[in-house]
Amino acid sequence: MTLAPYFENKLQGMLDHPLVGDARQCGLLGALELVADKGTKARFDPSLKLRERLSRIDWDTGIVFRAFGDNILGFAPALTFSEQEFDILFERLRLSLDMLLKQPEVAKAVE
Repeated sequence: MTLAPYFENKLQGMLDHPLVGDARQCGLLGALELVADKGTKARFDPSLKLRERLSRIDWDTGIVFRAFGDNILGFAPALTFSEQEFDILFERLRLSLDMLLKQPEVAKAVE
């Protein structure tokens, strides 16, 4: 059974998060685009060092992703991932993004 549709559904489910402006995938490769303004897709100011902030948070929550620039998070889960492991990944990812959004400088940038 292929889990690509399940992965796609999980990625698309992240679009309701205030920091996520786009979600895309091809098979088991996926990406989320983080934006300061969902309407205009405006990026965050590079001086916020969003990638570094999120890397520190994700280390604590146990997620691994690849950052492309300051605003794209790339995912390439193992081909052996199960639905349960995808659930854990996206639960932790949402927690990480929530923690990032609680940082005053980041919260101010999305207001």
